[in-house]
Parts: sequence; C-alpha cells; structure tokens
Amino acid sequence: MKTKGLWIALLAMALAPVAAAQTGRDLGDDGLQGAVRRVSAKMYEAKYDAADSLTSGEQLEYLITEYNSRGQRRQQVYLSVAEDVIFRTRYKHDGFGLTTLEHVVDNQDRVIGRTYYLYDADHTLTETYVEDAERQIESRTLLKHDPQGRISQRSFNDPRNEIYKREVYTYNANGTISRAVVYDRSRQRVQEKRWEYDSHGFPISYTLYDYTEDEPEMFVTIYERQYDSHGNWTRCTEFEIVGDRRIPTYTTIREIDYF
Repeated sequence: MKTKGLWIALLAMALAPVAAAQTGRDLGDDGLQGAVRRVSAKMYEAKYDAADSLTSGEQLEYLITEYNSRGQRRQQVYLSVAEDVIFRTRYKHDGFGLTTLEHVVDNQDRVIGRTYYLYDADHTLTETYVEDAERQIESRTLLKHDPQGRISQRSFNDPRNEIYKREVYTYNANGTISRAVVYDRSRQRVQEKRWEYDSHGFPISYTLYDYTEDEPEMFVTIYERQYDSHGNWTRCTEFEIVGDRRIPTYTTIREIDYF
C-alpha cells in the first residue's frame, strides 16, 4: 500500500523545510515557541504578477496541526483545497511527554499507516519505523547521537531492514545543522546539503549538491519569512536560484492560535 508514502510527501510540502533534529518533543520539533494551540498552514503557488510584484497563485496544500497545553500534538489534519478531510494523524505520548505513536487515518477513520518512536533509557530518540495498513513495516530510521545529544547520523532502512541511505550531520556553534552529507547503499557520497539561518534560527538558504550524475549539480533555495511577536513565522516564500534570477515557487501562510 503506497498511501503512506503519499501522506509523508504531502506533509513535507505543507510545512516549509527546517534543518532540525527530530527528538519526539513536538513543539520543538515543529520549530514553534510559546503556548501554541493551533497552526493552520496553507501553501500557495508563488509568482510575479504583470507589475513584477510577488503574489500568491493557486492554493496547493492545507494542513492544520493542533496541540494540547503541554505542547504535544493532538492531531494533524490534511485537507483538500475545498477543505474536505483527506487524512488525519493522531498522536500518542508517554509519561515524559514524548511522542510514541502516530496513527494515520483516512476520511472514513480507517487506519492507513502507523509510525512508532523508540527511545533509550535516557529518553533519547533512537529509532522510528513505519507500518502500512496491513501492519507490514515499510521503513525504519535509526539515529546516532554526538556527545552533546544531537543527532549525528540517520540511517534509512528498507522493509528488509537493510540500510539504503545515511545522512551524517555537522552542527554550527548555536546548535543548528550546517551540513548533511548523504551516502547510498555502497557508502558513496551522493549528496551534500548546506543551510544558512536568520536570527530566529530558521533557514534563509538551502544548497543541495547532487553527485549522482557525471557532472555534479547544485540547487539553491532561498527563504523569506515574516514572524509574529512570539518568534514564530507566519509567512514563508521559497525561491529557486537559476543563474542570477530568483524564481518564486511556493508561499506558505500560517495562522497561529495560542492558549
């Protein structure tokens, strides 16, 4: 069943990318500050109008995330443009406030996927694995950490639990990820990712170096954000750099409600 891969891709699109190390603590993993109750995120096509002004085009994605007063995700709802529920994700937590399980259900409340979070004795996230609707494991992600407790490596495993990709991380002095090097099954470097950040700790640029072709390629994405008084971004526009041109691609607008 391929539904799981679809919803992962859709969620990734709906939230602007952040170079963060997942921990199982929801508000922090989502890059949010303050007593957030609800985030409504709509992604639009971004383009220039006839006057060369940046404008929003067709709506592409719509994601609502709800939190409880402890900063834990209650659920995420992925909606169509017509605001019909396509699927929703519900969360379970342990006594330490850590995410332990995600249930993904369709618009008829049928389970179409599960993600499990596993921790060591120090409550450090060490593994996640994904099951489809038939309870078959689709993938695993294994995590290693550096002496500061930061994720130093992610290993992505297939259904046979064989590693098909590794990402190795390097950090800036302030704890943000500066670089990720990606290796394939044969331990060959295939990609390198680099980030630069604004004063809020969110990326302002993302550079991808792709070494899979005979001639290495470089792709650059620029982010422009607006923030509210809590330091949470409410608008993010992405631009692709092509030659000396900045071409807008997506604008995500977030409405954030607080307790």
